[in-house]
Amino acid sequence: MASSGEVDVWPAAGTGPASGRFAHVIEIDRDGDWQPPDPRPWSTLTRIAAAAFTIAVAAGVWFAGIARPTSLAPIFQRPGAAEVMALDGTRAYVSGDSSVRAYQLADGTYLWSRPVIGLANLLVLGSDRLAVATVDVGQRPLVEVLDARTGDVVWQRQTRFVARAGDVLVVSGPLSGNQIPLRGLAIADGTPRWSVDMEPTATVAGTRHTDQIEVLPGHLRVRDLTSGRIVVDVPEPATAARATVVGGTALVVDETGMITAHDAGDGRFLWRRPTPLIGIFSGFGDCGRYICHLNDRGTVALDRLSGRQAWTADKRYLSMPVDEEHMFVAETFEGFDGPGTAVVDPRNGQVRAETAPWRALGAIDGPELLVWRYDGPRRQLIGLFDALSGRTRVIGRADGWVSPPTCVMDPQHVLCANTFDFAAWPR
Repeated sequence: MASSGEVDVWPAAGTGPASGRFAHVIEIDRDGDWQPPDPRPWSTLTRIAAAAFTIAVAAGVWFAGIARPTSLAPIFQRPGAAEVMALDGTRAYVSGDSSVRAYQLADGTYLWSRPVIGLANLLVLGSDRLAVATVDVGQRPLVEVLDARTGDVVWQRQTRFVARAGDVLVVSGPLSGNQIPLRGLAIADGTPRWSVDMEPTATVAGTRHTDQIEVLPGHLRVRDLTSGRIVVDVPEPATAARATVVGGTALVVDETGMITAHDAGDGRFLWRRPTPLIGIFSGFGDCGRYICHLNDRGTVALDRLSGRQAWTADKRYLSMPVDEEHMFVAETFEGFDGPGTAVVDPRNGQVRAETAPWRALGAIDGPELLVWRYDGPRRQLIGLFDALSGRTRVIGRADGWVSPPTCVMDPQHVLCANTFDFAAWPR
């Protein structure tokens, strides 16, 4: 028995030469009258140092972008082809294998299926309505409006989908002679709201809000698609080789390469200037306060009100503004679903952030860009890249996917498809 205050050393049971050394157990017999000393309070410097360390660790975790949800597993994952997808906050819709199918977003419960012929485009209309526009092999277009809860047909027309304007679905066709019929149908029941015949020489530049901008020889017109009426008609002497709408600006390019700019709201003339760059490809993009002329030889930013050249970039950019200091750009003309996507300052064209090693998926919601990257040979991570902070927030993981996914998203969910299945995650 050890005396008070002494330390004895004993070999521990189960240890010995096989471990390479003798393990020991230390036993302490403490005096019964001994009491621990009163703790000393932390000094001010110690408390400041501890707080600074805690803040530094938290900041390191935040800025490293390693914060993840409690689970990266999808809400649901289902087999089948998903060539076209749509979300409405409650249901997920997929088109593929000659059918349109609906699933409950909360848990992936299968709701309904409807057969389709040809490629189907999906448009969520709200109020539990879904538009399905198809073109079959015989080039006979069909627009169906379905009850999104049951898949039942509310109404259908043998026509081609054009646009949505408030509670009106704008369609075109069937053709009648040389005229281009344009009709507005009530989304609720398909009843006609208006019907007009566009002139065959009209070039549709695009839409702005509920307006369609049309260019004819000698005229630029703005058509209100909720009523079908022409609300603006101004002179435009240029003969349009092509025309487009960028933000609130209508651009007409003639056969000589001259660009004429009009305000897309009231049609007033803004400026006229030669095309900045001549190349095989020529197009325009929205660069916030500027209009970007996109060319295979580079990108030129033009002032919206004067046409003055503001800055140039060597790369070709497809652009989408976020705010006055940030815009997403892509190095290709196809879309934001590939390598080379970055964040650029629209004031000067300088790159502010790169998405690498993540690759863009073509879906943008405000300042967030949907991205993905491999996390092993048969695993992919899905994330949201924030243009303002330059960080990527991981939201999901897909196991067994070996090819780049295609995705859509709404404010609460992300829906992605691979070769043989599709899955949904919360944002």
